[in-house]
Amino acid sequence: MFAKKVVLSLAASLLALNVLFLPQAFACVDTTLRDAAFDEARDVHRLCVMSNAQDPEGQEIFSRLETWLKESGRGLNVELVRVDADAPETRWEQYGIPSAPPIFPVSVLAGYHAFERRSFLIEHWEPEPTAEDLAALRSSPAREAIRRETVRRVAVLLYIPGTGTDAGKTQPVIETAVKTWEKREPLGLAVVRVERSDEREGVLISFTGLKLTGPDWVAVVFGRGKIMQPLIGDEITEAALNELIEPLVGECTCLRSPSSLGVDIPMVWDESLDAAVVRLRSGAGTGFPWDNSLSASTTSSPIERRVFTTTLWTFAALVSAAVIGAGAIVWRKNRAHMPTPRA
Repeated sequence: MFAKKVVLSLAASLLALNVLFLPQAFACVDTTLRDAAFDEARDVHRLCVMSNAQDPEGQEIFSRLETWLKESGRGLNVELVRVDADAPETRWEQYGIPSAPPIFPVSVLAGYHAFERRSFLIEHWEPEPTAEDLAALRSSPAREAIRRETVRRVAVLLYIPGTGTDAGKTQPVIETAVKTWEKREPLGLAVVRVERSDEREGVLISFTGLKLTGPDWVAVVFGRGKIMQPLIGDEITEAALNELIEPLVGECTCLRSPSSLGVDIPMVWDESLDAAVVRLRSGAGTGFPWDNSLSASTTSSPIERRVFTTTLWTFAALVSAAVIGAGAIVWRKNRAHMPTPRA
């Protein structure tokens, strides 16, 4: 009898836990992927100072960059990292380079896509970036335009014309896509055009991996500067653009987050921009249906909270089923040992 009471008590508790987390597990369907991108943590890239551990010049460079980030780099999704070049455990591929640089000290801007856990080289300076380099790292005209447009558009088409005889031939396709989406969604699309030769856009060009020559190039950018895989040359068609944009207006699910669609551009972002976001769905958000301490503090971001609660709910359901099954076995065993009622 005691065992039966314990099992039933556990089952009741786990059932209550399921009910508690069920609304939160499905809260992620209340927003679109585009809107959810404004609530998700951004990719953080690394500004690395690489030098031997005892090299005073390396430490001086690190200190100068540390001061710059605190004073001028606020809101930039870049963190400062000191890399000991003489440490045998140093893994250079973590910083987007195949092996140790030929000269030290050196400063490296290494990109990082958290969803894919992938590092890639953006830029490097020997031995450190100048004041002009740092200003270009912080911002540029194109990134300012992206910041301004993504808060009020479904997405931005970052268009970089090609070179040679076919340069710019896909511009009509891009213009047609913009007109199409103006009819489909009130927020529509915006186009930000960048010339490959624009020195002010050096960081952005390096981030995309583009060379000074090549075919037309276009990429969809949304949220806080998240850029999708680009379309290049003949790949740029209205159908292909629509295929990239379509998921952004669809429902966000716990199995497909905005981070799975692209990597964040190094770009300044602050709370004033978050406040200016025009949502695709009025009143939509990724918060919980009620305010309590568990939903506010369980994890660091709304996307992570939804994944956490979905996982917890599923786990609790499985445990509940196991406990109830065990309870049924105990019940049957107890009945088997009960005396048969007399006629």
